[in-house]
Amino acid sequence: MGRFEFVTHRVGSEYDTSKDLFPELTGKEFYKTTGFKEIAMIYGDTEQSYRKTAELINRIRYQEQGGTPYRTLQENTEKEVSNVIDYLEEKTRRILEKHGFGEDGVYNGSNPEYARNEPVTLDEDKIRDAAEKCIACDIREEALENPVCYEHPENTTNVSIDDVNVKRQEESRQKGVRSEERKLKYVHNTIAHVSNEEGAYTLNRYGIRTVLCYLIAFVFNNGLIGNRLQFFTDGHTTLNDTILKCFNWFKNIGIILDWYHLEKKCKEQLSMALKGRIVRNETLERLLPLLWNGLTDKAIALLEGMNPSQIKDESVLEKLVQYLHRNKPYIPCYAIRKHLGLRNSSNIGEKMNDLVVSERQKHNGMSWSKPGSVALASLTALKRNRETENWLENQKLDFKLVANSAW
Repeated sequence: MGRFEFVTHRVGSEYDTSKDLFPELTGKEFYKTTGFKEIAMIYGDTEQSYRKTAELINRIRYQEQGGTPYRTLQENTEKEVSNVIDYLEEKTRRILEKHGFGEDGVYNGSNPEYARNEPVTLDEDKIRDAAEKCIACDIREEALENPVCYEHPENTTNVSIDDVNVKRQEESRQKGVRSEERKLKYVHNTIAHVSNEEGAYTLNRYGIRTVLCYLIAFVFNNGLIGNRLQFFTDGHTTLNDTILKCFNWFKNIGIILDWYHLEKKCKEQLSMALKGRIVRNETLERLLPLLWNGLTDKAIALLEGMNPSQIKDESVLEKLVQYLHRNKPYIPCYAIRKHLGLRNSSNIGEKMNDLVVSERQKHNGMSWSKPGSVALASLTALKRNRETENWLENQKLDFKLVANSAW
């Protein structure tokens, strides 16, 4: 890897090899080779700061003086990722248009196959056998009546989707105002991890709706339209509503509230709602088993029947009750699902948040512009999806599930 100079030739207006053979550049810009992009962007920028990466590539090329400035490297990286995003958006647009969708992701067709809600589920005897092994007999029948189905893994594609936020860089700093006095603003990256028995893929972009449009195109591009789409979320109302709205044309979908977030929500809200940790812990010992077994109505009744003398803030307790009411359709019998080997958690999505965004962008003191944050996240996703070689050499993306990947 290094810098190379070539002699070009021109004859009047007949031909000019500097423009006819290579895209025209401006100023002192250099053409970037595949090797440079791979080392500097894929293995450099995604792992460490632009400054350290620039120092590394300049040292490799023996150009510590007059080498590539880190600001130039940052601009080149963001420009490269901008090309990736443009390609992906165009590919998504063409796929959606081919299958009857508008540019906004709204389905304008009328395929009756999409309206069928017939998920392939596990055998009823297998489900009952699991219930007999993990559910107490006095609540077993009620647990089995939980409407959230037990999808068959071979006919299911799992989607973990969540937002991850990093501090947003200020466009200008106000003099005389301390940083702790300024209201923090954030850049939101939406990460979707798609997986089934064939492989996995990570989608990233700014905004839930944009990522869901990518997801719809990805489903068609991979021939997954016959599968059940099982979403795992943190229960955020906006996220769940947007999923249901974007997929209102396709009925074979389901949303499951991640157990970790449900448990965390109960612990946090009860800490604020009840008087003292003893009352809080005693309530949790009764509440969490009910939710684990999918008995949401009993859990709500428990909270509504609390002794007023134990309540510190009734409004917080009411918020928790409303949270359970709102998410009841998404709370399954976690106990039976675990015994059957089905997923209860969006932890793989949380892991992708860490790998794609947090590991590189959430260190102390770091703040990011919107294009800068999305660029690094998209570049990391490109690497994890094993699309880098195809992109750098062919300027194309397969947009396919990656098999045998360490996710």
